Amino acid sequence: MPDVAAAAEAAAGAVGTPALFATRTLWRSVREELGAPDATTHNFRKTVATLIDDEGLSARIDADHLGHSHVSMTQDRYMTRGRVHSQVVDLLDRTVRINDEEPMTSKT
Repeated sequence: MPDVAAAAEAAAGAVGTPALFATRTLWRSVREELGAPDATTHNFRKTVATLIDDEGLSARIDADHLGHSHVSMTQDRYMTRGRVHSQVVDLLDRTVRINDEEPMTSKT
């Protein structure tokens, strides 16, 4: 498996430097090793962020791992939207059942 720490070090290089080319070469070998030759670094980062989110870890942990100083950057760019959250469904179900058990009263 390629040295991921070396990739992180190389990523600190500026555009067009030998470090950047080393990072690209390393990333290419990582993608092939994982069987995902078309994966981009953004795909990889999004996948990691989604796994952290799905595990129920905080957005702060996610932001720290991705190197974001602002949690809002992580939430806006990397965290999944449009999901059904079972906890909300359960809360609404309990609320409706509670309200169904109470008699309806008119406020007129």
